[in-house]
Amino acid sequence: MPFIDARLEIRHIPEINGYGVFSNNDITEGEIIETAPVIIIPKQLVDFAIWSCRAEGVPDSELMIDQYILRWGDNTAFPQGWCGIYNHSDEPNCFFLSDKNKLSIVTKKPVQAGEQLLVSYGEHWFEAKRGYITKYPF
Repeated sequence: MPFIDARLEIRHIPEINGYGVFSNNDITEGEIIETAPVIIIPKQLVDFAIWSCRAEGVPDSELMIDQYILRWGDNTAFPQGWCGIYNHSDEPNCFFLSDKNKLSIVTKKPVQAGEQLLVSYGEHWFEAKRGYITKYPF
């Protein structure tokens, strides 16, 4: 039995040495395919943790939390479920929808079985990571 939804599957993507969320079925436009809670963390706490790791010599590429946190108003949030695993595309087939302490993934257009589900991280997300995270052309 799948962890989230029988229509979804996590697959390893060798080209990025990482994972992505794929559809097992055709999914129509406008469907909520996942809703998961987020853990809201004060931005200052996350900034301090990242600063402390850098001060100890931990390379940015090893700060995995920095790759999965989201801006959440004046704070940051750590998405639960598979919400943190959806890869970025400049032409996504899904989008994020937030509501208080939940994050949903909604299809922006029809998705075919076997297709990777992609969202946009926004224009400046990769710039903010200062080049230590590669942008792949999905």
